[in-house]
Amino acid sequence: MSITSKERIIAAINKEEVDRVPIGPPFQGYWSLNLKGIKVQESIDDPMKAARAQMDTVESCKFDLLETIWDWLSPVEALGCEVKIPDFGTIPTWAGIINEPGDLDKVEIPDPTKDYRFMAAMETTRILAEELGKEKFLIQTVVSPFTLAGEMRGVETMMMDTVMEPEFVQNILRLSTDVMKEYIEEAVTSDADGIILCDPTASGSLISKDYFVEFSQPYMRECGKAIRDAGKYFLIHICGDTSDRLDDVVDVGADIFSVDYQVDVGEALEQVGDKQTILGNVKPAQTLFSGTPDDVRAESLQCIQKSGGRAYILGAGCDIAPGTPLNNVEVWKEVVCQ
Repeated sequence: MSITSKERIIAAINKEEVDRVPIGPPFQGYWSLNLKGIKVQESIDDPMKAARAQMDTVESCKFDLLETIWDWLSPVEALGCEVKIPDFGTIPTWAGIINEPGDLDKVEIPDPTKDYRFMAAMETTRILAEELGKEKFLIQTVVSPFTLAGEMRGVETMMMDTVMEPEFVQNILRLSTDVMKEYIEEAVTSDADGIILCDPTASGSLISKDYFVEFSQPYMRECGKAIRDAGKYFLIHICGDTSDRLDDVVDVGADIFSVDYQVDVGEALEQVGDKQTILGNVKPAQTLFSGTPDDVRAESLQCIQKSGGRAYILGAGCDIAPGTPLNNVEVWKEVVCQ
């Protein structure tokens, strides 16, 4: 008896046997827009066009899991930070809003329903849920409190603050967590299946294991509780090498941990696979973007073999970058059926 993509992902979350390894990009949104030549501003202005681009990608690549919100940094602009909207890819922060402790008192928590970017993303989610929700496992990508704090303060400055002014950082994190809980409260009203907290600033390349536990983990856990209390699945993604903190990540309480390519899938599953499903982790730049279909096939098969096929979802180590060849990503649907 055949099962749906959604059932396949849920079986992987529950550590059950599946008919084949599920596929979850997990971040395909901006890449799909680029494939169709849709600029970022156009995708905000026309959620239907943005949704159609994702539907076309799903049809081509047979993803089981699909990102319906990819504009994950929209709270940054809503808070008052200066941003520049590029033609393609993630919208970067150009200037933060917290230059000194006194600035915290000036910041107002934005109303997500008045955030034009977020509401466009919610409309795209609504369309995709209506079209694909019965079949596919849909996730919304949002920024984690630690990364949002870095956008407001400036990442390099905040890194120094963790050493020199840790209490100040904790105060920023209290604010950013309260902001994200407001966004989560609105996001869970959709028919998406889960929410993925994206925390690239908590990368092992930027902060130590101890600092992760002090500055990122508690606030991520608090947001995750809000997600799970609303009846949604909870996913997290952290960039870089997180091999030294896998147990600490498990303690956050997520159903799925999307790992970057520096993490060995087999070792991760051996350590935490009975507690958490692992997603990943084909190299997004070296293999998916710059490699050949054969390169993608070889690395994907290696990931699957290391995983043992249980509590595992095949995907990229991070975003599928705009400009990545479609035929490279399409290899996944062949690999999982071998």
